[in-house]
Amino acid sequence: MINKKRLLGTFFEVLKIKSPSKNEKEIVDYVRWKLENLGLKVQIDNCGKNFGSNSGNIIAVCKSKNPSESMPIFLGAHLDTVKLNGDVIPVVKDGIITNKNKDCILGGDDKVAVAAILEALNIIREEDISIGSIYVIFTISEEIGLLGAKHLDLNLVKADYGFVFDGDGDIGTIINKAPYQNSIDAQFIGKAAHAGVEPEKGINSIKAASIAISNINVGRIDSETTCNVGKINGGVAKNIVPENTNVEAEVRSIRLEKLNKITDFIINNFKKAADKYGAKIKYKVDREYDGFEISENEIPVKIAKLAIKKLDISPKIKSTGGGSDINIFNSKGKISVNLSSGMERVHTSNEYVKVEQIEKLANLIIEICRTKIN
Repeated sequence: MINKKRLLGTFFEVLKIKSPSKNEKEIVDYVRWKLENLGLKVQIDNCGKNFGSNSGNIIAVCKSKNPSESMPIFLGAHLDTVKLNGDVIPVVKDGIITNKNKDCILGGDDKVAVAAILEALNIIREEDISIGSIYVIFTISEEIGLLGAKHLDLNLVKADYGFVFDGDGDIGTIINKAPYQNSIDAQFIGKAAHAGVEPEKGINSIKAASIAISNINVGRIDSETTCNVGKINGGVAKNIVPENTNVEAEVRSIRLEKLNKITDFIINNFKKAADKYGAKIKYKVDREYDGFEISENEIPVKIAKLAIKKLDISPKIKSTGGGSDINIFNSKGKISVNLSSGMERVHTSNEYVKVEQIEKLANLIIEICRTKIN
């Protein structure tokens, strides 16, 4: 049903537009132009002013001709990418799309979904497919903490159920569970001294931090929970006892009680290590996002399963350890699931997308939009 040449053309165009987080204006302008040419009503919010982006989220609506026949839904993807190292020069070889610039990401996360949604809307208009109203949400700055989604006014979206296409792997996966995440930023404060002349007068903050870290478990804690110490920064020179050391860590879990238990353990451990070495500690804990668990009996899961089956694919339902915009949408009362979109090895220079998968994604979106649940 889709126009394969147009789909790939759109995908290549959005890939070439550099849109690292907080610098999305060019791609926002491009996508807005595409949506308006399709006859959609388009709004750009001002959320970027809250966190230093040069643009805002896109909220558009494709109105149903028969709104009483089908309920409204929303479709979502994010427009930003992680940082780029050079230009994106998309090429196709043996049915696989990669970046000719081997030092740079492709940017398929999540532009594969942007292109597929635009193509699906084209087909819906051209074929006059019967749909309910479709709200389209393209967010900014997803890669740096879901910032666009956090600042999105969801009152503008008159749909209770939705689908975001931001999962890796072949088409067919429905993600119905995702974790809560806490970020922990700690500062160990010791005392500076000359390391060779009078080290006894110093308090080594790196030592205190290292002991604290060595006493906590990192990696996979259990099937629902992970913990990571991702960044350490301390000291100013090798001949000075380090006064300050900063540690950045995170905890994720599907279960809130597990998240809180491990977070408390880490903080208590940090305090004990600081006390042992005569250091002080300052810390803060931020909830990056809430987790969610969507029942298989909920409407978005039912629709996604039916739509995937129409493509002769067996749907797979699973949980993830990552966060995405739907963590925010679900926490704000918009029941939604994340679907795989065909991207592979994201955030690396080895990233790729199979041509057949972006084609399947566009067709899947069309099937989702036309599927009715009684």
